[in-house]
Amino acid sequence: MKAAIITIGTEILIGSILNSNSKFLSERLSELGVHVSYHISVRDDHDELLDQIKMINDRVDIIFLCGGLGPTADDITKQVLAEFLNRKLVLDDYQYNKLKKRFEERNRTMTENNLRQVYVIESSNVLDNNWGIAPGEYIEQEDKKYFLFPGPPKEFEPMVDTYLKNILKNDNEIIIKSLNVAGLGESRVEDAIRKLNLEEPNISINTFAKFYDTEVKIIAEGQDAKYLNKKVQSIIDALYATFKNNLYAEDNINLSKTLMNKLLEKNLNISFAESITGGLLSSMLTGEAGASNVMKNSIVTYSDIAKIKMLGVNKDTIERYGAVSQQTAYEMAKGLKDINLSDICVSVTGEAGPIKSETDIGTVYVCYYYDDDNYEVKKYFFRGSRKEIQQRTADSIMLHLIFNL
Repeated sequence: MKAAIITIGTEILIGSILNSNSKFLSERLSELGVHVSYHISVRDDHDELLDQIKMINDRVDIIFLCGGLGPTADDITKQVLAEFLNRKLVLDDYQYNKLKKRFEERNRTMTENNLRQVYVIESSNVLDNNWGIAPGEYIEQEDKKYFLFPGPPKEFEPMVDTYLKNILKNDNEIIIKSLNVAGLGESRVEDAIRKLNLEEPNISINTFAKFYDTEVKIIAEGQDAKYLNKKVQSIIDALYATFKNNLYAEDNINLSKTLMNKLLEKNLNISFAESITGGLLSSMLTGEAGASNVMKNSIVTYSDIAKIKMLGVNKDTIERYGAVSQQTAYEMAKGLKDINLSDICVSVTGEAGPIKSETDIGTVYVCYYYDDDNYEVKKYFFRGSRKEIQQRTADSIMLHLIFNL
């Protein structure tokens, strides 16, 4: 089945709100084997919305209309769909009584325009909204399916999860797997995958760029679940072999959570001495629930004097080699190790720009320090804006730790 998602609301098109509903619904439809062919956003305008429905109706099997079900004059979604389907709007007694009770319980006066929310399209299947007021609707007409969902995500998301699967269930088995590849760029990842010739008519492999990561999504459809699972696993095995130093997780588990899980698995803890990243590493790791089990501490030593006073970096080292150097990175990590009991101490120093101070912008040194006889200093070079260099630095450090613990 092919679907179109039409989101209605002037606030979307002028940038006042982020259209998260299309993303959420697309993910859910993919899991059900429904192919989303179109994302369309339309202003709160009768003629424009009607034109879009007419244009798209013959191209897809399902149309989702999201938003525009509220009490105000610009909430015109169901009026337009009713006109397109040549059906009337009728007052739903159950929804009316529910609305009336809601206002009575809150000791509020119900204004006349609220009734707009409890009119529904004639002969539609009304989808009760237990998270708000305006109900959703589901209509079948001439082999087409039409869905109406309220726009606020706190209502939209639970309604999609509650109703969609039961309505659109089919006999096909759908298997979806996501793999996370870091540090290579989407074009390299995609090129390597195509050369493997892994796809079949009922199995697709797609790549999606996500800053430092590339998500590889495998979608398999068919009626033989055992065969599909076997084929998907063979694809996953081939991708692990191809991207063995960059494929770090499955099912969109991010770098920081993957690192935390690896530290927990190895029963190790970690500390950071940060300069260029300014606390980003510790922020990423402590953003994960359970980080207190692996994270000891982090020290941001942004200035030279902080490196000297807090980590014991030798002043002569900075004067001779510079703050951005392998020697300084080593002494930062060793100093961190001397003041705490972490199994792993990681230091990072570098030049983020945009104004060059002592070395080329994008130059980064990292020391991974385990003990006096076991440490490694690595040099990196990253391009991009200041924030991009900082983020790439943090991501690269986590990726290195994931593959080397």
